[in-house]
Amino acid sequence: MEINLKEVSVVFSYTKDQRFKALNEISFSFKQGETVALMGPTGSGKSTLLRVIAGLLKPTSGQLNVRGDLKSVVLSIQEPHRGFFAATVREEVEFGPENLGLSHSEVKARAKWALTAVELPVEKWEVSPFLLSGGEQRRVALASVLAMKPQVLLLDEPTIGLDGPGKQTLINLLIKFKQEIGISLLISSHDPDFLFSLTRRVILLDKGKLQMDSTWGGLVKKHRELETMGLELPLLLRVLLRLKEKGAPVSPEQDQELKAREELRKLMKKEPKGDGNF
Repeated sequence: MEINLKEVSVVFSYTKDQRFKALNEISFSFKQGETVALMGPTGSGKSTLLRVIAGLLKPTSGQLNVRGDLKSVVLSIQEPHRGFFAATVREEVEFGPENLGLSHSEVKARAKWALTAVELPVEKWEVSPFLLSGGEQRRVALASVLAMKPQVLLLDEPTIGLDGPGKQTLINLLIKFKQEIGISLLISSHDPDFLFSLTRRVILLDKGKLQMDSTWGGLVKKHRELETMGLELPLLLRVLLRLKEKGAPVSPEQDQELKAREELRKLMKKEPKGDGNF
């Protein structure tokens, strides 16, 4: 499956004379199996872009081409618990497959598979989703979209309301889904550390425009531009960058979290030299 955007623009018209260009001629593509980060300041157009890709919002101009079934592209919105309505967790997760016209047995099987996949305890399946913790609600929301067996999963600020352990659990789950079912991910977040743990490629929006389509290593070279947008690199890359500025023999231009950690480990193994200003 491949998704291509060509000069996609979205203009919201509030009154006859009041118009807002949320997206301005956005062009990029991503293929089956990719995991891509979507970054940008608040109001940069990230959520609008995800809605366009999910088929929930028609572009004012430009083209969105999906090679494959658009039904296989699913969006998990910000604060997904606001969309909960079913009496039980199981019914919430079954809703999506039911609307695909699947058989009763297939709906049940998909809900069971998805809830098991997100590691939600079985005793929580028959309770109201509104009685769960924030982290558990995130798992239900994730199970709800996974039950539809998407090829592409769009995540809009998935770490809102999650603490450190909750974020790590989500990271582990997404990595597991990538390995087991080969799902493609496009993840919008203001948390660069979360994104760095999952992605190598970064799409950067600002004021509705595509500013960069790069890797994390590429963003390191343009960190000054990020700062002008009110954004920052992941902590590991900031540390490496600072160490290099102080003269340490490290390379901050790392595309993966694992490689960045290796750079720090290599430095720590070296014999201390100089006056210790590192």
